[in-house]
Parts: sequence; C-alpha cells; structure tokens
Amino acid sequence: ACVLVPWAIPAAVSGRVWELIYNYNYGLANFVVQGVGLSAEPVNWLGTSIGAFWAIVAADVWKTTPFVAIILLAGLAAVPQSIYQQAYVDGAHFVQRFFSITLPLLKPVIVVALLFRTIDALRIFDLVYVLTSGGPGGETTSLSVLGYRYLVGGDYGYGSTVSVFIFLLALGLSITYVKLGGFREGGA
Repeated sequence: ACVLVPWAIPAAVSGRVWELIYNYNYGLANFVVQGVGLSAEPVNWLGTSIGAFWAIVAADVWKTTPFVAIILLAGLAAVPQSIYQQAYVDGAHFVQRFFSITLPLLKPVIVVALLFRTIDALRIFDLVYVLTSGGPGGETTSLSVLGYRYLVGGDYGYGSTVSVFIFLLALGLSITYVKLGGFREGGA
C-alpha cells in the first residue's frame, strides 16, 4: 500500500513537495548533493533548462511508477505457474524463461502500461505548472501548459487547437500501440 502513495497524492501537492526538495537554498536535493561531496555550491535545479527538465522527469517518474508497477504486477500474476514449471523441467534457464515465456505473455500488458503512460505524459500539466510554470524561458512548457496559456490569455482558438492536437496525438499513438502490440478484434 505504501508503494501507491506517490500515485495517490494529487499532482499539485506532489509538485509543491518536489519544489521544496529542489529548492536552491534549503532543498533536500542540494543537501544530499553537497553532503556526499558532488558539489560545493548549491545546484539551481529549476533555474536551468536541463536541470528543470530532469527535475520534472524525476518527479513524474516518482509519481507514476507505482501505477505502471501495479499493471505489470497484475500481468505477471496472470501468467500460469505451470508454464514456468514445465520450462524449468525442460531445462530452460532463467533468461530463457524470461524471453520465451514472461516477455511474450506480458506484451499486451506492457502495451497497455505504455499506452497509459504516454497519454498521461501528453496531458501533464499540474506538475510542470507548479514546478516551473513552463520556465525557465519556456523550455519546460508542455502541450497542456501551452493550451492553458492560450486559453487564459483569451486565445480560445489556439487553446482549443492545442487541446484537439493533444487528443489526436494520443489517439494516433493509441492506435499505433494497439497495432504494434498485436491486438486484434475479438481479443488479444
């Protein structure tokens, strides 16, 4: 249950927590980096485009990994143990069992997890907005933040266009994942 805590926390709240972690003056990240001797000076994690990008990636990975783990764990639980036992009796090594049994049987589950993560990444807003507001210099502006800026600025046409683009991109990627995942009508 503790593993699900990052996923259960609202993104705006976790964004504020990560903002405190990355704080230049008193953040935990700088405390650790300076404590182990990787840097003598504090690092401005959210003040550079590369630092802000990786800070957002780390926060998003922390937040969404439990969801992907639950999906993959459910897929692993659905694999019949008798298949593994038979492969073991036949002399298959762990690596052979993984690539011949586990991975092929998990392919549909991996595609679903990848699909959910892609759609979630396309619609990321709160974490980016709380941590950087799309800065520094607009370098971390996500599509959702861009659409929000247009809508708040009164450019409803551009804001709607960005939103429709996000939808069409998600739809196109979903169709691609389903086709590459080997799904067909009437089942997997």
